[in-house]
Amino acid sequence: MTLARLDRWRRFVTYALMITASLLTSTAHAEWVLSLYGGFAHTPDTDVEFAEPGGTELTFKDVSWEDESFSDPPYFGVRLTYWIDRAPNWGLAVDFTHAKMVADLDQSVRVTGTRNGMPVDTVEPLSNTFSDLELTHGHNLLTANLLYRWFLQPRGSPSLLGRLQPYIGAGAGVALPHVDVNTDNSITDSYQVGGFAAQGFVGLNIDMVKWLSLFIETKLSYADIDGDLTDGGSIAVEPWTHHVTFGLSFNF
Repeated sequence: MTLARLDRWRRFVTYALMITASLLTSTAHAEWVLSLYGGFAHTPDTDVEFAEPGGTELTFKDVSWEDESFSDPPYFGVRLTYWIDRAPNWGLAVDFTHAKMVADLDQSVRVTGTRNGMPVDTVEPLSNTFSDLELTHGHNLLTANLLYRWFLQPRGSPSLLGRLQPYIGAGAGVALPHVDVNTDNSITDSYQVGGFAAQGFVGLNIDMVKWLSLFIETKLSYADIDGDLTDGGSIAVEPWTHHVTFGLSFNF
Protein backbone atom coordinates (compact mmCIF):
# COMPACT_ATOMS: atom_id res chain seq x y z
CA MET A 1 0.00 0.00 0.00
CA THR A 2 1.37 3.44 -0.91
CA LEU A 3 2.12 5.95 1.84
CA ALA A 4 -0.57 8.28 0.46
CA ARG A 5 -3.21 5.57 0.63
CA LEU A 6 -2.09 4.50 4.11
CA ASP A 7 -2.33 8.09 5.32
CA ARG A 8 -5.81 8.42 3.78
CA TRP A 9 -7.11 5.39 5.67
CA ARG A 10 -5.48 6.47 8.92
CA ARG A 11 -7.26 9.83 8.60
CA PHE A 12 -10.55 8.07 7.81
CA VAL A 13 -10.38 5.91 10.94
CA THR A 14 -9.31 8.89 13.07
CA TYR A 15 -12.21 11.03 11.84
CA ALA A 16 -14.70 8.18 12.35
CA LEU A 17 -13.56 7.69 15.95
CA MET A 18 -13.61 11.45 16.60
CA ILE A 19 -17.18 11.71 15.30
CA THR A 20 -18.24 8.73 17.42
CA ALA A 21 -16.62 10.23 20.53
CA SER A 22 -18.26 13.61 19.85
CA LEU A 23 -21.70 12.06 19.57
CA LEU A 24 -21.20 10.09 22.76
CA THR A 25 -19.90 12.95 24.86
CA SER A 26 -22.84 15.13 23.74
CA THR A 27 -25.23 12.66 25.41
CA ALA A 28 -25.83 13.01 29.11
CA HIS A 29 -26.26 9.28 29.78
CA ALA A 30 -25.50 6.16 27.80
CA GLU A 31 -25.79 2.42 28.16
CA TRP A 32 -22.42 0.86 27.44
CA VAL A 33 -22.18 -2.74 26.25
CA LEU A 34 -19.03 -4.81 25.77
CA SER A 35 -19.66 -7.81 23.51
CA LEU A 36 -17.34 -10.77 23.01
CA TYR A 37 -18.18 -13.27 20.30
CA GLY A 38 -17.07 -16.31 18.36
CA GLY A 39 -18.52 -18.02 15.33
CA PHE A 40 -17.52 -18.91 11.81
CA ALA A 41 -17.18 -17.25 8.42
CA HIS A 42 -17.37 -18.26 4.79
CA THR A 43 -15.77 -16.36 1.92
CA PRO A 44 -17.06 -17.27 -1.57
CA ASP A 45 -14.64 -17.62 -4.48
CA THR A 46 -12.82 -14.41 -5.42
CA ASP A 47 -10.28 -13.28 -7.98
CA VAL A 48 -6.73 -12.63 -6.80
CA GLU A 49 -4.52 -10.06 -8.51
CA PHE A 50 -0.79 -10.62 -8.13
CA ALA A 51 2.15 -8.52 -9.31
CA GLU A 52 5.93 -8.80 -9.02
CA PRO A 53 8.77 -6.71 -10.46
CA GLY A 54 10.00 -7.92 -13.83
CA GLY A 55 6.76 -7.91 -15.78
CA THR A 56 4.54 -10.24 -13.76
CA GLU A 57 0.90 -9.13 -13.47
CA LEU A 58 -1.47 -12.07 -13.06
CA THR A 59 -5.14 -12.54 -12.23
CA PHE A 60 -6.13 -15.85 -10.63
CA LYS A 61 -9.82 -16.44 -11.30
CA ASP A 62 -12.33 -17.72 -8.73
CA VAL A 63 -9.90 -18.78 -6.00
CA SER A 64 -11.61 -20.88 -3.29
CA TRP A 65 -10.96 -20.14 0.38
CA GLU A 66 -11.10 -22.18 3.57
CA ASP A 67 -12.10 -20.26 6.71
CA GLU A 68 -10.49 -22.50 9.39
CA SER A 69 -12.71 -20.67 11.91
CA PHE A 70 -12.09 -23.20 14.68
CA SER A 71 -8.32 -23.56 14.16
CA ASP A 72 -5.84 -21.60 16.24
CA PRO A 73 -6.27 -18.65 16.28
CA PRO A 74 -10.06 -19.14 16.12
CA TYR A 75 -12.65 -16.74 14.76
CA PHE A 76 -13.48 -14.02 17.32
CA GLY A 77 -14.71 -10.49 17.67
CA VAL A 78 -15.01 -7.61 20.15
CA ARG A 79 -17.58 -4.82 20.00
CA LEU A 80 -18.05 -1.79 22.22
CA THR A 81 -21.55 -0.30 21.87
CA TYR A 82 -23.13 2.87 23.28
CA TRP A 83 -26.93 2.90 23.42
CA ILE A 84 -27.94 6.55 23.78
CA ASP A 85 -30.21 7.38 26.71
CA ARG A 86 -32.08 10.15 24.86
CA ALA A 87 -32.68 7.81 21.91
CA PRO A 88 -32.47 4.28 23.42
CA ASN A 89 -33.26 2.52 20.13
CA TRP A 90 -30.09 3.91 18.55
CA GLY A 91 -26.52 2.89 19.24
CA LEU A 92 -22.97 3.56 18.09
CA ALA A 93 -20.31 0.87 18.10
CA VAL A 94 -16.69 0.12 17.32
CA ASP A 95 -16.32 -3.47 16.13
CA PHE A 96 -13.24 -5.62 15.55
CA THR A 97 -13.60 -8.97 13.77
CA HIS A 98 -10.91 -11.59 13.25
CA ALA A 99 -11.67 -14.11 10.49
CA LYS A 100 -9.36 -16.11 8.22
CA MET A 101 -8.91 -16.90 4.53
CA VAL A 102 -6.71 -19.81 3.43
CA ALA A 103 -6.27 -20.82 -0.21
CA ASP A 104 -5.91 -24.49 -1.12
CA LEU A 105 -2.74 -24.43 -3.22
CA ASP A 106 -3.65 -27.70 -4.96
CA GLN A 107 -6.68 -26.16 -6.65
CA SER A 108 -6.33 -25.35 -10.35
CA VAL A 109 -7.69 -22.01 -11.53
CA ARG A 110 -7.61 -19.94 -14.69
CA VAL A 111 -4.66 -17.55 -14.81
CA THR A 112 -4.44 -14.56 -17.16
CA GLY A 113 -2.01 -11.67 -17.60
CA THR A 114 1.75 -11.67 -17.99
CA ARG A 115 4.52 -13.64 -16.27
CA ASN A 116 8.03 -12.23 -16.68
CA GLY A 117 6.68 -10.15 -19.55
CA MET A 118 5.18 -13.13 -21.42
CA PRO A 119 1.41 -13.46 -21.99
CA VAL A 120 -0.39 -16.07 -19.88
CA ASP A 121 -3.86 -17.56 -20.34
CA THR A 122 -3.98 -21.04 -18.87
CA VAL A 123 -5.32 -23.25 -16.08
CA GLU A 124 -2.79 -24.28 -13.45
CA PRO A 125 -2.47 -25.06 -9.72
CA LEU A 126 -1.92 -22.14 -7.37
CA SER A 127 1.18 -23.98 -6.14
CA ASN A 128 2.88 -23.12 -9.44
CA THR A 129 3.12 -19.55 -8.13
CA PHE A 130 2.58 -19.64 -4.36
CA SER A 131 3.91 -21.70 -1.49
CA ASP A 132 1.57 -19.78 0.85
CA LEU A 133 -1.52 -17.69 0.06
CA GLU A 134 -3.51 -16.88 3.17
CA LEU A 135 -4.73 -14.34 5.69
CA THR A 136 -4.59 -16.46 8.84
CA HIS A 137 -3.80 -13.94 11.55
CA GLY A 138 -6.04 -12.89 9.80
CA HIS A 139 -8.76 -11.32 7.66
CA ASN A 140 -9.29 -8.54 10.24
CA LEU A 141 -11.90 -5.75 10.08
CA LEU A 142 -12.15 -2.61 12.22
CA THR A 143 -15.38 -0.64 11.71
CA ALA A 144 -17.44 2.18 13.19
CA ASN A 145 -21.14 1.22 13.18
CA LEU A 146 -24.65 2.58 13.62
CA LEU A 147 -27.21 0.24 15.24
CA TYR A 148 -30.97 0.23 15.74
CA ARG A 149 -32.87 -2.09 18.10
CA TRP A 150 -36.52 -2.87 18.79
CA PHE A 151 -38.12 -3.39 22.21
CA LEU A 152 -40.87 -5.98 21.75
CA GLN A 153 -42.16 -5.14 25.26
CA PRO A 154 -40.84 -2.78 27.94
CA ARG A 155 -37.41 -3.96 28.93
CA GLY A 156 -37.37 -5.80 32.24
CA SER A 157 -40.97 -6.99 31.99
CA PRO A 158 -41.40 -10.58 33.23
CA SER A 159 -42.49 -11.96 29.84
CA LEU A 160 -40.10 -13.52 27.36
CA LEU A 161 -40.68 -10.69 24.88
CA GLY A 162 -39.39 -8.24 27.46
CA ARG A 163 -36.01 -10.00 27.28
CA LEU A 164 -35.70 -9.93 23.47
CA GLN A 165 -34.32 -7.08 21.36
CA PRO A 166 -33.88 -7.68 17.62
CA TYR A 167 -31.38 -5.28 16.07
CA ILE A 168 -29.74 -4.29 12.80
CA GLY A 169 -26.57 -2.39 12.06
CA ALA A 170 -24.11 -1.28 9.43
CA GLY A 171 -20.70 0.27 9.44
CA ALA A 172 -17.52 1.11 7.57
CA GLY A 173 -13.86 1.21 8.41
CA VAL A 174 -10.61 -0.41 7.44
CA ALA A 175 -9.27 -3.90 6.69
CA LEU A 176 -6.21 -4.88 8.75
CA PRO A 177 -5.04 -8.12 7.12
CA HIS A 178 -2.12 -10.26 8.13
CA VAL A 179 -0.63 -10.96 4.71
CA ASP A 180 1.02 -14.38 4.52
CA VAL A 181 2.09 -14.79 0.88
CA ASN A 182 5.19 -16.71 -0.18
CA THR A 183 6.56 -17.10 -3.70
CA ASP A 184 9.91 -18.05 -5.20
CA ASN A 185 10.93 -14.38 -4.99
CA SER A 186 9.47 -13.16 -1.69
CA ILE A 187 8.34 -14.15 1.78
CA THR A 188 5.70 -11.81 3.24
CA ASP A 189 4.38 -12.34 6.77
CA SER A 190 3.12 -9.06 8.21
CA TYR A 191 0.13 -7.07 9.43
CA GLN A 192 -0.88 -4.34 7.01
CA VAL A 193 -3.53 -1.67 6.44
CA GLY A 194 -5.39 -3.23 3.55
CA GLY A 195 -8.03 -0.69 2.52
CA PHE A 196 -11.73 0.04 2.86
CA ALA A 197 -14.05 -2.34 4.74
CA ALA A 198 -17.80 -2.36 5.33
CA GLN A 199 -20.38 -4.60 6.97
CA GLY A 200 -24.09 -5.01 7.60
CA PHE A 201 -25.64 -7.26 10.22
CA VAL A 202 -28.85 -8.40 11.89
CA GLY A 203 -29.09 -10.04 15.29
CA LEU A 204 -31.11 -10.88 18.38
CA ASN A 205 -30.12 -9.92 21.93
CA ILE A 206 -31.50 -11.99 24.83
CA ASP A 207 -31.31 -10.49 28.34
CA MET A 208 -30.28 -13.04 30.98
CA VAL A 209 -29.74 -10.84 34.04
CA LYS A 210 -29.46 -7.07 34.41
CA TRP A 211 -25.79 -6.95 33.40
CA LEU A 212 -25.49 -9.97 31.08
CA SER A 213 -27.11 -10.97 27.81
CA LEU A 214 -26.62 -13.48 25.01
CA PHE A 215 -26.82 -12.69 21.33
CA ILE A 216 -26.72 -14.37 17.93
CA GLU A 217 -25.99 -12.51 14.73
CA THR A 218 -25.42 -12.91 11.02
CA LYS A 219 -23.53 -10.38 8.95
CA LEU A 220 -22.05 -9.74 5.54
CA SER A 221 -18.73 -7.94 5.17
CA TYR A 222 -16.70 -6.53 2.28
CA ALA A 223 -13.01 -5.67 2.24
CA ASP A 224 -10.69 -4.12 -0.33
CA ILE A 225 -7.41 -5.82 0.58
CA ASP A 226 -4.31 -4.51 -1.15
CA GLY A 227 -1.18 -6.02 0.37
CA ASP A 228 2.48 -5.22 -0.23
CA LEU A 229 5.02 -8.00 -0.79
CA THR A 230 8.62 -7.83 0.35
CA ASP A 231 10.04 -7.84 -3.19
CA GLY A 232 8.06 -4.75 -4.17
CA GLY A 233 5.15 -6.72 -5.59
CA SER A 234 1.53 -6.73 -4.45
CA ILE A 235 -1.47 -8.93 -3.85
CA ALA A 236 -5.07 -7.71 -4.11
CA VAL A 237 -8.36 -9.41 -3.29
CA GLU A 238 -11.88 -8.10 -2.57
CA PRO A 239 -13.65 -10.70 -0.41
CA TRP A 240 -17.33 -10.72 0.48
CA THR A 241 -17.61 -12.79 3.66
CA HIS A 242 -20.63 -14.29 5.40
CA HIS A 243 -20.42 -14.49 9.21
CA VAL A 244 -22.52 -16.26 11.84
CA THR A 245 -21.63 -15.18 15.37
CA PHE A 246 -22.79 -15.82 18.92
CA GLY A 247 -21.54 -14.38 22.17
CA LEU A 248 -21.96 -12.60 25.49
CA SER A 249 -22.68 -8.93 26.16
CA PHE A 250 -21.79 -7.21 29.43
CA ASN A 251 -23.95 -4.16 30.19
CA PHE A 252 -22.59 -1.34 32.35
